[in-house]
Amino acid sequence: YAVTRESIDTRLAAEWFVNVNDLTCEGLWYKQTPAFSVQFHPEACGGPMDTDFLFDLFIERLGER
Repeated sequence: YAVTRESIDTRLAAEWFVNVNDLTCEGLWYKQTPAFSVQFHPEACGGPMDTDFLFDLFIERLGER
């Protein structure tokens, strides 16, 4: 499945990551709640440290509740 840009309610979420091949959404940043999503495996390519910031951000956002 894929999230299309047109299906995002921009009052609730913003597109955060975009697939360069087909321009589908690969991540959302939610505006009214301390949540975000990614639709890729954060450690799947490039190296295990490339997306460490996602895990750091997740832990940081937990403290906002």
